[in-house]
Amino acid sequence: MSMNVRAHIERLNFHSDHRNCAPATAPVLYTEKGEVKLPTKWVVCTVCRGEGTHVNPSIDCGGISSEEFDEDPDFAESYASGAYDVQCNCCGGRTTVQEVDWDRLTPEQRTAYERQLKDEQADRACHIAELRAGA
Repeated sequence: MSMNVRAHIERLNFHSDHRNCAPATAPVLYTEKGEVKLPTKWVVCTVCRGEGTHVNPSIDCGGISSEEFDEDPDFAESYASGAYDVQCNCCGGRTTVQEVDWDRLTPEQRTAYERQLKDEQADRACHIAELRAGA
């Protein structure tokens, strides 16, 4: 595999890794009239699963094989001990994040917020497709 292909795959893996995210903020519905704060509840962060830390994605986002651990036992020990852990990118170490409380949304808010989430998901998919194409 050429170095360019390997670098391209590494970049895709990095951008696709769930740990590479913006800090969580309270959910907001964007409307023509401005931002509407939505009702929320606190839940365990899905990125760090309530630990407050995770492995730095730049270390293992492409995966680490058992051969790599076998070749460098010191790295394997450091990795297992948490030496490469960083504060969670999503919750900032808090261990919890605010999530929309769907039970408290009005029907109009629910419809608009579901549409907003679909649009955001489509934008993310487009961005990943552009990266795959070499953009």
